[in-house]
Amino acid sequence: MNFVRGVASKLMRRCDSQLPAELVIIQDHLNKEPLMKPKLISFSSIAAAAIAVSSVFVIETVRAQDEPGMPLGSNPHLRSQSSGQAASPGATKVKMSQKDVNFIQKAAGGGAQEVENGKMAEKQAKSAEVKSIAARIVADHTRLNKELTALATRKGVTFNTSGVRAQNLGSGDFDRLYVTWLEQVHRADIAAFETAAKSADDKELKAWAAKALPTLKQHLAMAQKRG
Repeated sequence: MNFVRGVASKLMRRCDSQLPAELVIIQDHLNKEPLMKPKLISFSSIAAAAIAVSSVFVIETVRAQDEPGMPLGSNPHLRSQSSGQAASPGATKVKMSQKDVNFIQKAAGGGAQEVENGKMAEKQAKSAEVKSIAARIVADHTRLNKELTALATRKGVTFNTSGVRAQNLGSGDFDRLYVTWLEQVHRADIAAFETAAKSADDKELKAWAAKALPTLKQHLAMAQKRG
């Protein structure tokens, strides 16, 4: 029991005036408890000393965190509890609105589809004019896709277009089917890009959509002229 009293006394001196209420109660309990033989130290007294040690550890941890001159979050234990791991420089991504994310993902999928269908048209089209249009589509949308991928990466938006394959445009005159498909998809593309250019929440995405519009309108004009 003398040992337990000694531990409690040292803990009180160590914590100074900031001793928590739990330790004050423990100390009062020890002062009132009659002396017992050394071999018969009560379980409650041992538990009280253990609680005292735990309380001091908590106090020491908080003091270390709040100590003047120590950067906020520099305590590794507190950091690991709040964030799971230390953030690496440059790891933070800009959070985009859901409508901007949806536009990026749809534009990426549509752009990949136009590249694949364009490659198919370069091989299957009979008209030199349609082959030329297809080559232009492939080149322009490959460039736009790369720009969009880079933008999405900076914003922390992910998408996967590796599974996109050329579509079956139907039976009959392939050249006419392809040009008709181009006209349809570019009407939809232009409407979506005009909306993004006006109302996208992310300024960089808004600028990219506006920049891409002239190219999409040229594609539509080529398809309409050939059709």
